[in-house]
Amino acid sequence: MTAFEDTTPFVLALLITFTALVFISIWNNYSSIKVEKEVSKPKNDGPSRTRELLLRFTKFYNDLDAHDNYLYDTKLLPDPKQHIIHALYVGYDESENDEDRKAIKIGLETIVQFQDLIGDEPLKPDIDEQSEDMPIDLENQDLENHDISDEQKKYLDFKNKRIKELETHFSHLKIEIDDNNLSDEQDMLNSEKRNISE
Repeated sequence: MTAFEDTTPFVLALLITFTALVFISIWNNYSSIKVEKEVSKPKNDGPSRTRELLLRFTKFYNDLDAHDNYLYDTKLLPDPKQHIIHALYVGYDESENDEDRKAIKIGLETIVQFQDLIGDEPLKPDIDEQSEDMPIDLENQDLENHDISDEQKKYLDFKNKRIKELETHFSHLKIEIDDNNLSDEQDMLNSEKRNISE
């Protein structure tokens, strides 16, 4: 009888341990299935980061009520300029139709209006709208030899930067550069320079 009494607690302990291990195993199996389901869910139910950047930039630009010929400081942008440019590049690569590509092209033409170190106030052209003087070639002209304000020299320098940056983006994305638009812009820049110098 003594031997039977000595083994009862041992068997009981084994039974409790075995039952506990079975419950732990079932719980771990259930938990791992739950974790797998959560891992397999898509991370972003909303718009992609690229889309968010482009939507934020579009809203910002519309609220700014910007003028085509004005140049603005990059610190006004809602996100870093390089992030917006990257989003435009990605958007262009992912575009499925001409309308989307045209929108991205307009976005690139818009983002280059924002340059570093312009200051709080936008740079504006100082031109006589009525004048129809022949444009001059800025590449071969020395701005120092003309009687123009420092503000206009700064404007013309940044306008040249804007044109070159736009050409770089279009070239990178293999967007056909509309020579008429670009030459019109260059002619306008040259005309501004001519009007200012007179």
